[in-house]
Amino acid sequence: MRTRVGSLIAVTAVVLALAAPAGAQQAPTLGAPPPPETVQTTDTSTGNGGLKTWQEALIFAAGVILIGGIAVAILTDARERARRLGHGRDPVTEPSDAPHRHKQRSKQRARAKGKAARAQRRRNR
Repeated sequence: MRTRVGSLIAVTAVVLALAAPAGAQQAPTLGAPPPPETVQTTDTSTGNGGLKTWQEALIFAAGVILIGGIAVAILTDARERARRLGHGRDPVTEPSDAPHRHKQRSKQRARAKGKAARAQRRRNR
């Protein structure tokens, strides 16, 4: 959850940083009078510019397929990695109490070392 919040904050900061200079794109006048307005003629003929509806639909469909493919790749890789690390739903080959026994043994060894060290210090007094 913490990474999602951090990612959201980072994305928001980037968007704000990129949007802030957009208002400052106007050229400074430095006190000069504004340039005379130019008259634009409007063409009454209809232009054939732009995309047709089927082209827009095709581009949209390609975008959805691309994003879906990326999502599938991420999910399959995550599942494979989790399975390799033993975090998946597959049963682990080791007994479930194996990590517990390891901790017990290392704790017992550490206690024995500490006990031996205390006994050695007592003998050296």
